Amino acid sequence: MAKAAIYTSLFSTKSINVKECPLSGEKPYQMNFNKVLSSPSLFDNISLLLEHTIKSKNLQFEKICATSSSAIPYATNVATSFEKGILYINNTGNDCDDKDNIKNIKIEGGMNIDDNILLVETIVNNDFLLNNIINKIKKYGGNIVGLILIMNVCEGEYINLLKQKENIINVLNIYDVFNHLENNNLIDLYYCEKVKFYCENK
Repeated sequence: MAKAAIYTSLFSTKSINVKECPLSGEKPYQMNFNKVLSSPSLFDNISLLLEHTIKSKNLQFEKICATSSSAIPYATNVATSFEKGILYINNTGNDCDDKDNIKNIKIEGGMNIDDNILLVETIVNNDFLLNNIINKIKKYGGNIVGLILIMNVCEGEYINLLKQKENIINVLNIYDVFNHLENNNLIDLYYCEKVKFYCENK
C-alpha cells in the first residue's frame, strides 16, 4: 500500500514526531512538513498520491493555486503533470484571524476571469486565511473547484471552510498515520492513543 510507505517515511524523516510531555490541551505531536522536501522519495510518493487523488475525483481545472509557500512544490508538480497553469498566494501582512479580510492577499501568476482553480495546501491552521483566499479569488472572477489538503489533522482545523460548503479533499490524515505506526509497532501505544484521543476531541 502506497500510503503505508508514506506514513512510515513521515515518521522516519521526523516530519512528524511525538512530544514527550505535551501541556494540557496542547498537540501531542510536532509536524514539520518542510522536512518532506529533504527526502526525494517521500516527496515523490506524496506528489503521486496527490495526482492520483485529483484524477480519482475527476476535478476539472485550468489553474492550480498554492495557498502557502509550503504547498508550492506540490502544486508545481501537479501543474507540470496535468499541463496546467500555476498560481500562488502572497499573503504578507494579511491578518488571517480576521474573517473577510482580503487586504494584502495577492494572487500571483496571472488569474483570468472564469478560471476554474484547484487550491492546494499542506496543513490547515484554525484561522480564516483559506476562507479569505477563496473570497479574494471569487471576487476577482475565479471559480474554486476544490481544496486539496495534503495532511488533514482534524475537521476542527477547517470548520470555517465546512461552513462555506467548500469541496475539501483530504489526501493524508494524521489519525491514520499514527494508527499505522501503532499497528506496526513503530511507536508506543501510549503516545499513539494520546494523538488519536486529541484528534477525536478536536
